[in-house]
Amino acid sequence: MRARAPLAPLFLLAIAIAADETPPREVTVTLAPGLPAAGAKLGYSSPRKLEIEATAPRFLIEIPKFKDPGPLFFRLSLGETKGIPYYGALDREEGKPHNLLYLDRDRDLDLTNDGPPVKANIRGLQTSEAKLVEFLDLRLSLPYLVDGKEVTETYACVLFFLSERPEEAPKAILVERDGWREGMVSLEGEEHRLVLVDDDSDGQFSTGDSWVLRPAATPKGEMLDTDATRSMLFPSWTKDQKWTVDVKSVDPAGRSATVRVSPAKETEMDYFLRVAQQRQTPEEKELNLDPLRPKASAEDKIDWITNKDADYALDIARTPKVQKPVLLEFWSPACPWCARMEQYTFRDRETVALAKRFVCSRIAFNKGTDDAKKYRVEGTPTYVIVGLDGAEIARHSGFLRPTDFAKWLKGALLR
Repeated sequence: MRARAPLAPLFLLAIAIAADETPPREVTVTLAPGLPAAGAKLGYSSPRKLEIEATAPRFLIEIPKFKDPGPLFFRLSLGETKGIPYYGALDREEGKPHNLLYLDRDRDLDLTNDGPPVKANIRGLQTSEAKLVEFLDLRLSLPYLVDGKEVTETYACVLFFLSERPEEAPKAILVERDGWREGMVSLEGEEHRLVLVDDDSDGQFSTGDSWVLRPAATPKGEMLDTDATRSMLFPSWTKDQKWTVDVKSVDPAGRSATVRVSPAKETEMDYFLRVAQQRQTPEEKELNLDPLRPKASAEDKIDWITNKDADYALDIARTPKVQKPVLLEFWSPACPWCARMEQYTFRDRETVALAKRFVCSRIAFNKGTDDAKKYRVEGTPTYVIVGLDGAEIARHSGFLRPTDFAKWLKGALLR
């Protein structure tokens, strides 16, 4: 009869493995305002909308004599403001947009004792006749409570709005503040730079804002890349994928943050793939869409020509300033796969970027039309790419996932 293998060594090995697991540790990081390197811009924060009122609040002491008979007023709340927020008034010189800013810097509800108005920097936009009106580098002091004590931080803010016509009042202005704090944390003997970003420009830091963690030697340009930042609700990984770092808490003034360092249980890619898959809808899963593929911003869309025939798009493509191939989409409002192309494929960041290299024309499909006959279209959606000579370069019928459609567009550009 064969003797049993002793169990004690296996039991002791299990204890040794469990004992060797490194427990999470918390580290407090001291933070200070960050300074970008020469040529690097912050570009992190999202502008916040401020509502404009046509009449002054009844408790606000107005400027004795505004240049404009109908000045505009707004309220600006930032940080843990106690009591009174900042109030401001927009005035304008004749023939200009609202280019003068009176700001109640001392928050005493009196606009007459804060010095002369700030004059706007007015810039024209290449894409339209609208003007960008900017009030630059307004330094505002914000009070906070940190560990039960009141502290004050001074930040640079920018107020701006778009003006279509000088005589029209903007409906709202936007504020963006220089809310960037950074500090150093040592992870397994290597120094890392931790940056916290007030990306909603509300004047205070919270775990709902953004952050980035990179080795200290990382160039500032990479640290400032908006693709590098992520919500503080998500962890970061060290470059060897050995450790995860979470932001556990941050004080509202951004003077310090507490991070938790833990042994990584999965790689960064596996983590975000799992989270993205959990957030996918049943239809997105059925279509086998890549959950990590970047989407285009809400403002960045394909500029389709509509309600015109294919020759109209070709005429535009052949002009000396354009000289691009034409992408024709034959679609129908009743076509469910056309709707899926619009919802998924045409909201893909790479696809939208590639589409800028084409003149894009969306043509309502009807079997009896000249375009349907000329391009041999039998159903929707159908995509035809045509060169400047009118010859067909490529075609596809049916739905294509963003990855495949981008590949198809790139292939057509190489022919």
